Amino acid sequence: MKRVTLADLPWDHWVSPAATFEGFGQQVSCALGAADEAPAHLGGHPFDLEHGKLPPGKSGCPFHTHGAQWELFVILSGEGTVRHGAQRTAVRAGHVILHPPGEAHQLINTGATDLTYFLVADNPPTEWCYYPDSDKWGIANLGTFTRELTGYYVGEEEGAPTEPTRRPPPPVAPEPPLTRILHLDDIPWQERTSPQGKFGAAVRLVSMALGCPPNQNANHGGHPFDLTYIRVPAGKAICPYHQHSRQSEMFIVLEGRATIRTADGSTDVPAGDIVFHPPGTAHQTSNTSDDDLLLLVIANNPSGDTFYYPDSDKHGARALGKFYRITEVNYFDGEE
Repeated sequence: MKRVTLADLPWDHWVSPAATFEGFGQQVSCALGAADEAPAHLGGHPFDLEHGKLPPGKSGCPFHTHGAQWELFVILSGEGTVRHGAQRTAVRAGHVILHPPGEAHQLINTGATDLTYFLVADNPPTEWCYYPDSDKWGIANLGTFTRELTGYYVGEEEGAPTEPTRRPPPPVAPEPPLTRILHLDDIPWQERTSPQGKFGAAVRLVSMALGCPPNQNANHGGHPFDLTYIRVPAGKAICPYHQHSRQSEMFIVLEGRATIRTADGSTDVPAGDIVFHPPGTAHQTSNTSDDDLLLLVIANNPSGDTFYYPDSDKHGARALGKFYRITEVNYFDGEE
């Protein structure tokens, strides 16, 4: 189990030359061992978490579009405005904002106090940004630049025309906004309880409310990560002790006190702590206190994920939606 306490993390501070843009951020995933803004095959996590803060009147960055990256904001305190496409939407504590790739967006603090948030983003292997207000482009690892039209064959052979071939763009119908915004209070609680009541929790399926089909990754119409808001009553565990073959999970303790069981034993985890479980690490979250436990849980959606339950020696397959106990057979059994 990898664990950090938000109160112990340093704040990054950035400000633009004329102070139009300013923000503060605690890089949670880096503190949990992820390489900075790197995909999983280069030492990163499948998603990154930042705890951010914007002073009144400030935005953390210019209005921009991502080519591949998804971003999800959870507003923790304060008031602001989300600029998305041609629209502006007021947000406050409890709002969640999903920005899929392809639509320009910006979060601005329009309140009188600091605006704080959690930001979840995936780490696509290639990424670019476009800044509509300044007609600038940025490519990861290359920097920021403007573009100049040129001919397709320029630099490829002698005598190529230097003037670009300009074709009028085809008419494009206005598209509905991609950004999705809702408030946590507008998502109904779903109660989940095991037959004999040992396991139980109420969940708000945030990503499903934002349009993500269950257990589907971005290649199959889903999102690259899911967010769930969970309330665990006193004396209950969310689910049995288990491990994933491919999925990563992050637990943010918002209120109450969690007991996290891993292969190393049980650990008391108070509000303000964040725990990360990589694939292959068995874990279980319980509420052994007298008060409700409130959590945000972030998980990616890898294809082919399977589960194992050490206490009962069961296996499960996400794609099948079934659970099994394995019976050993010979390699050629049923083949000849």
